[in-house]
Formats: sequence, structure tokens, C-alpha cells
Amino acid sequence: MNLANRDRNRAIVAIITSVTVMAVSLSLSIPLISLTMNKNGIGSDLIGVMGAMPSLAFLFFSPVVPHLTHKFGTGTVLWAALILCSGSIFALGLNDNLIFWFFLRLTMGIAMAALFLISETWINQVAEDSKRGRTVAIYVSFMTLGFALGPVLINFIGTEGNRPFFIAGGIIASASVMFLYSHGTFPKLSGQSHFSVFSFLKLAPMICAAALLVAIFDGSVLTLLPVYGVLSGMPEKTAVLMSSVLLAGNILLQFPIGWIADRIGHYKVILFCGVVGILGALFLPLLIAIPYLLWPMLVIWGGAVVGTYTIALVIMGRLFRGADLITANAAAGILWGAGGLIGPLVGGYAMKVYEPHGMPLFFALVCLLFVLLSIWQVYWKPMKSI
Repeated sequence: MNLANRDRNRAIVAIITSVTVMAVSLSLSIPLISLTMNKNGIGSDLIGVMGAMPSLAFLFFSPVVPHLTHKFGTGTVLWAALILCSGSIFALGLNDNLIFWFFLRLTMGIAMAALFLISETWINQVAEDSKRGRTVAIYVSFMTLGFALGPVLINFIGTEGNRPFFIAGGIIASASVMFLYSHGTFPKLSGQSHFSVFSFLKLAPMICAAALLVAIFDGSVLTLLPVYGVLSGMPEKTAVLMSSVLLAGNILLQFPIGWIADRIGHYKVILFCGVVGILGALFLPLLIAIPYLLWPMLVIWGGAVVGTYTIALVIMGRLFRGADLITANAAAGILWGAGGLIGPLVGGYAMKVYEPHGMPLFFALVCLLFVLLSIWQVYWKPMKSI
């Protein structure tokens, strides 16, 4: 995407700011929904099904996003998704009918799928090749920061009444200011892709595996880590902190990872991050009772695992352009949805079968498969730009 430096910088600021407020709004609304349902006497099984709606939306709606952008243009789809998402969150505060909420949760997920997939395509199109690793890393760091801030806001706005939902809807609606600030530098995705969403899984398995890996990490490790800490004898308040420390690693280490990748090569860095993912999972049971080693390990582990997806996005941006890029992102979105469903289910079952260490061992196996697949992709079947 040929842009003057001023327009490029304006677009980068707009993308990163808008994706941050999207993440804040989403991560604020999810616990609000769960807590409100619990107060209304709804069982944990239905709360769990409600929580699965975003993953289902990513899984089934992601393949549609490239077709919508080709037919209507990315600007139109972005604005429509933003209006749909903010409107759905506002509507949650108007009526607490369970069926209505399931419908709204699904429409929120559909809108978020479009917003995040196009945003990832957009940041890759405006990033310069020489700085792509750092630019994408900043994008991922701020998005993760947004996801971390959402639950914190609950302590300030509370959970009573419809006001919290109106605030969450207003937060994501504020992304419209950044869309206007970008001066219409939305990604250009004209033309037909050279491959389909599903054939991309075969074309670039390493990129797809990175999306699946991080989604499983979010769904299993981040979700179950506090439970794992308690079962390992850790006080509950301390166990809850482990997820926060892991997120801190996600936020703090993406830029160094992207900076190093820009200099020594993206494939070397993504393989190294995968190996650190294996080691972190294997060391967790050994270090759980040694705090001065556990906390720095969690920072490095969380940063490295998410770093695999950061670098996968960078590689995607270097190899693909236009309609091919949004199709590639849509394929990653499908895997993200699948991982969001698989992670909690398999991770929880593994912890039950081998209490409590089944979860980290399950994730170590997932990381090992990622590393083996990446080695095969890099050395025996390298990806080529189309």
C-alpha cells in the first residue's frame, strides 16, 4: 500500500488505537455478561455456552469476511461491523431475556470477527517491510493491553444495572473517531484471491498452526492457570496473579520479539518462540513452588507463545497482498475460533485426568507439534509469495 509517511503514521495510530478500544470493550462485556447471568440464577453450563459464542462466530463467519470486503469494500464492512457490535452491546443493557442475549452475543462475535480480521490485514498493508515486525508487535501489544484492561474497569463501573453495558458500547463506538482520523486509508482488497480460506490451511500450515496455538493458549493456559495454581497449593489471590503476569509478558515482549525478528529473520524467531513455549509448559510444574523463578518464567513464557502469532502475522504480511491477505487472515480466524473451543475443553479434561499437571503437559504437546510443523514448513516446504 503506497502511502506518504504522514498518512502511513496516521493509519498506524488509527488502527492500533481502534483495535485497543475494541479489545477493552470486548473484554469488559464478556465478564459483565457472565456475572449478570450468574446473578439472575442461570447455571454455569449456559454461561459456558454463552462464552463460546465468540469462538463459534470466528469459526463460521471468518470465511465470509473476504467475500464481504470484495463485494462492499473494507471501509463499508468496517463501519457496518462497528455499528453492529456497539449496537449489540448497548442492547444487552435494554433487556435481559436469555434468548435475546444469545442472539446479541452471536452478533457481537460476528462483528468482532470482521473488525479484527480487517484490522490485522490493514496493519500489514500499511507497515513498511523493514519495520513490519516492530509495527505488528506494537499492534499485538496494545490489543493485549486492551484485553487486560477490560476486566479491571469492572472494579470502577460495577456490574449493576444497564450502565456498564452502555459504557462498554460507548467504548467500542469511540473507534469511529479513529476510522475518521485515518482519512480513509482502509486496506485495498480488490481482485480475487489466488486461494480459498480452506486451501490456505494446506498452503501455510505454520501460520495457521500459530493462530491455533495462541488460541489454545488463551483458552487453556490463561483460563485454567488460576485453578492450576490453587490445585498446586498456591493461595487463591496469588494464583489469580499468574494470569496477569502471563499477560504482562504478552504485552512487554512483543516489541523486542518483533525488533529481533526484523534483524535476524522471522523464521528463526518463530521457531525459538515455539521452543520456549514447550520449555515454559514443562517447567511450570517444577517452578510452581519457587516464586522467584516462577514469575519471570511466566513473563517469558507468555511473551514467547504470543510471539509466535505476532511473527506469523508478519510473515503473512510479507508473503501476501490484497485479497490474498484478507483470505489468509480469515483462515487464521477460523483456527482462532477452533482453538478457543478446543483449549478449555481439552485443557480442563487433561487437568482432570492427570491432576493438576495435565494442562501444562497438554500445552507442551501442542507446542511440540507446532515446532515440528514449523521446522517442516521452513526447511522442507518453504512458503512463497503469490
